[in-house]
Amino acid sequence: MAISFEAVYEQIKSRLGQTRLVAIGKINQRDMERFAVAVGDSNPLFFDHAFAREHGYPGAIAPPLYLSSVLGWEPGPPEDSLRPDGTPHDDAMAVPIRGLRVMGGGQELEFHQPVTAGMDVVMEFSVSQAELKQGRSGPLLVVQLQKRFLTTDGSPIVTCRENFIAR
Repeated sequence: MAISFEAVYEQIKSRLGQTRLVAIGKINQRDMERFAVAVGDSNPLFFDHAFAREHGYPGAIAPPLYLSSVLGWEPGPPEDSLRPDGTPHDDAMAVPIRGLRVMGGGQELEFHQPVTAGMDVVMEFSVSQAELKQGRSGPLLVVQLQKRFLTTDGSPIVTCRENFIAR
């Protein structure tokens, strides 16, 4: 059965403005360091508490893209259960795109404060835009998600507006 882009588009549009709160939990120093190693950034601000304090931080901080780069905070599905584009078989990013291939379309980030180990973080997640477009090789959906990372007391950490393209 062929996928109706219009039906998927209408489902996504129906979620515009709805906010979902995701509890991420306390940020772990080891996970921040692993992320820095994985992205090849050996800046001592990410590993050395004394160095970070000398530069005005309360301790070692996470690389700036740490929060916005993690697609899921749970352990995640086994690799062999992922679709060819790397997303889970269930709805990716909490939007109904089953059966479509997804790729990133860029991020716009606002940094409000650095991420430090022990921060208790929540994410406000919403679909902020959805467009059905006609490309040279057929229809595609452009979906913008907004993720606001906050401390549990509501202090903003990072605001991420992220575009995805689905075909």
